[in-house]
Amino acid sequence: MRYNKILILYIVSILFFARCNYHYYVQTGPPETATIPNLSKLRIVYMGFRSYESEMTLSNGQERVYTANLIYPDRTIAKFQNGFYASDLKAFGFRKDVSSEKVKKFAQDYLNEVKDSGVLELTYVTGVEKKGEERIFKLKDLGADYYVIGIHNPAFQKTIHAGSSFVQLFSTVFSAITFGLIPSYASLEAGTEIRIYDRNLTLLNTLKYDNRYSVLGAIWASSVPEECGRMGCDFKKQVVSPPSFVYKNLGSRFEFDIVNFIQSQGPVRK
Repeated sequence: MRYNKILILYIVSILFFARCNYHYYVQTGPPETATIPNLSKLRIVYMGFRSYESEMTLSNGQERVYTANLIYPDRTIAKFQNGFYASDLKAFGFRKDVSSEKVKKFAQDYLNEVKDSGVLELTYVTGVEKKGEERIFKLKDLGADYYVIGIHNPAFQKTIHAGSSFVQLFSTVFSAITFGLIPSYASLEAGTEIRIYDRNLTLLNTLKYDNRYSVLGAIWASSVPEECGRMGCDFKKQVVSPPSFVYKNLGSRFEFDIVNFIQSQGPVRK
């Protein structure tokens, strides 16, 4: 009889959690009064701005290994007012005035951050030619005046500090005990690093943003965004990546800073 009660309690708990909604509190861009300048005479080529998707790649009796890969073809910022994504442009051959070493360093610096899933992104901008045992790295001619790379982090969901982990743990326990009436809560990390290069791949500036966000889960909570109803965006899963919608309203903030920096550089010498 005792075990029957435990089983019933377990089933009821599952049913209540299956009805939990999650409300994400994310950051937004600058106020509408902040106008983004129009740089019609310059071509800005963007790369990156992709979120991650995590998956289990190894599981045995001793360990589980998870891998986070960039999501293709979706980007967190669909488009910018100024410029184009490299993947949307057609190259006019290769540049002969940018050395292989410089292109190689540009590629390696990006892969050091996003790992192997960033190789496809690099193919939109670079190429590799094999000559015997040697590999020559080339920069595609996209007519760019500036290259801008957006890198989101972390690849795996993380609380902002140890205190946040404590709050998340205990709020989740009490939420389970009360069948979702007391909300679960988490404050989570999200950041963006934007690297601005000139047309010859010289790094000019690095912009860093703290995009931390929080999540409240309860049966009475409103689901924001809508797909997070009934555990659609369950942040309590063992290993997940920050969702792409954390960044999608930040495009105007990013571009405002990018364009203002580029304007401060003065006329472009070609």
